[in-house]
Amino acid sequence: MISPLRNQAPPYKLPSDIVYFHDWRYVQHGSVNWHTEDGTRASMWTLDPVPPLRYEPRLLPVGIELKAQRARRTEPFLRPQMTDELYLFGGTVIHDEGMYRLWFDCWPSEHLDHPQFQMGNFNHVRYAESDDGESWRFPELGLVERNGSKQNNVVYGPPLFGPSGYHGGCVFKDPSAPAAERYKMLYQGRFTEEMKEQYLRERSDETDAYLSGRSEWAGLFGAVSPDGLEWTWQPEPLSAQVSDTHNVCEYDPLLERYVAYCRNWFFHRRGIGRIAAKEFRRFPLSEEVLWPSPSMAPDELWYVNGKTRMPGAPDYHVMFPMCWSIRSDKFDFHLATSPDNVLWNTVPGGPLCEPGDPGAWDGGIVAPGLGLVELPGGRMGIPLAATPVPHKHPRLAPLGVLAWAWWPMGRLVALEAEVEGAFALQPIRTEKRRLHLNFRTPPAGSIRVQLLDGKGHEIAGRGFDDCDWLCGDELDREVTWKGEGDLALPENEVLTVCFRMRCAQLFSARFA
Repeated sequence: MISPLRNQAPPYKLPSDIVYFHDWRYVQHGSVNWHTEDGTRASMWTLDPVPPLRYEPRLLPVGIELKAQRARRTEPFLRPQMTDELYLFGGTVIHDEGMYRLWFDCWPSEHLDHPQFQMGNFNHVRYAESDDGESWRFPELGLVERNGSKQNNVVYGPPLFGPSGYHGGCVFKDPSAPAAERYKMLYQGRFTEEMKEQYLRERSDETDAYLSGRSEWAGLFGAVSPDGLEWTWQPEPLSAQVSDTHNVCEYDPLLERYVAYCRNWFFHRRGIGRIAAKEFRRFPLSEEVLWPSPSMAPDELWYVNGKTRMPGAPDYHVMFPMCWSIRSDKFDFHLATSPDNVLWNTVPGGPLCEPGDPGAWDGGIVAPGLGLVELPGGRMGIPLAATPVPHKHPRLAPLGVLAWAWWPMGRLVALEAEVEGAFALQPIRTEKRRLHLNFRTPPAGSIRVQLLDGKGHEIAGRGFDDCDWLCGDELDREVTWKGEGDLALPENEVLTVCFRMRCAQLFSARFA
């Protein structure tokens, strides 16, 4: 898919009035100029002898790098004993009208060693609510019978999902849909023989090669709901795509597509695939977006993807790809970012989250849930699913907890100057009049800011020497120049923001 942002050139209008340093999209790469001794710019082509020249790059970024930041974690807020189920995993959180809403997967205890059901293929989805992300309510919804009673918080389970079952799903709100289908669910289900025969008649060229020669088929299925509680199963499979992992889907207003991320295989190695579809009725097969790179060990595979967006800044797409190391049966997860929901790159800095001490609640699996949300106390976080034993280790039930993996607000990636660094943003058009930074420095570190106009000239009173001292640990600090915070930018003028840093980490620049 060709990105709608392809070949866009500065000056840029920031969709969310903020620059997160998740990648280099808004950082200038500098320009090249060769000058003669008298300062004249030299032509690239000449028939005359080339005189002595000096190289004078302009706005060249130096001394900076991007580093993903490690997550912190809370104690578990949800345990399987709270659900009377064998195993809980996954989890989607949506911060909706001031309330945290959670949908999580539960594996029924009666399916253990059951001759008819394979463990994990006919799971239940339960629902919880919270005002603070820590204390959760489990409302008795009366929607699905479980163990002879409807006095529970189950919102999706048999018979709602028919014979296909449910595994590894997500919930998302669809702003493009009619009210009756405002909430949607994507998950892996199983094909009946009738489904398989009809699919082969209609879509034989859209079949995952992984299914070749298999008698039992799996694929992606969907369900819709007006409120996230009462669900209607879509019996026609979305695609014959095997994805026994935590599948993710959303509606992207910029692309005008449903974009899903799932499991795929490439040269018999697990990777992360991407699907773009016009309707939530029929999905094409996925295309590879992340595959184990040469920098990874030969036994490492990409597993869960955890795709989401930055709170309050939907133009910043992030993913928490989970790596499985076969040699140690270890899960950890990393960070990948995208400017457009099409092109992806991993961010340097190593894993964001690794297992805890052996035997601890997080000593085995640590897996990213879905939904990066703002949390109380100047934090943001994603649900963290964890177990005390590794992925393939024999499991003593009940098992699995949910906690938060969290960061200070906005601090997923740092643009870091270990010693001295300098760079400039791309030219920007903004109607805002002030600039706020999210940064951290030691006592000896600092950040200074200079403003240039559309012609590249320093705006009077807005130079590096005028900038007031920026030092410390600030989530939202206004930049001032001799006590003045206004950008002093003429109306409709283009702005370039330049930075000089010493021993500093810069996480974002926000126009207000």
